[in-house]
Amino acid sequence: MLKLENIYTETKHLNELFSQQYDIKSPEIIRKYKLELLVEFGELANETRCFKFWSKRQKGDKEKVLEEYIDCLFMILYFCNINDVSLNEKFELPEKTDLIDAFLKLYEYGLCLNKYMDKDIVKKLLVQIIYISELLDFDLTDLEEETMRKSLVIQERLSSDY
Repeated sequence: MLKLENIYTETKHLNELFSQQYDIKSPEIIRKYKLELLVEFGELANETRCFKFWSKRQKGDKEKVLEEYIDCLFMILYFCNINDVSLNEKFELPEKTDLIDAFLKLYEYGLCLNKYMDKDIVKKLLVQIIYISELLDFDLTDLEEETMRKSLVIQERLSSDY
């Protein structure tokens, strides 16, 4: 599994910034985050173009896919944070599949999270999104660089009443 400590630390920092303005653990905010998580999955899948069998352009733009990927990872790490998931815990390996089945499994776990805010489901989401990064040929450097870029954008938005 990728060593996501730096990324997780950065998302915890962002969560602290959000918590200065919002109660990020309130039931209403968590409910909104659950919907946002599923929306982000769709935006990522759309950018990959993996399901667009009718399109001649089968690959998405790597930078846009990476940006959407980081949005998904940030959301999952938010749920890791509020469920006290440590990256040092034992994680089950994902089932090896193609990108379409990996997305379907991601949605399945996301829908499970909607019903049951459960640490084990959050861990499965994290493993699945990491597996998707492998299928998309992203490495840790890609993820860390996009994390820092996206973090700066988010911080700027928070300070400017976006």
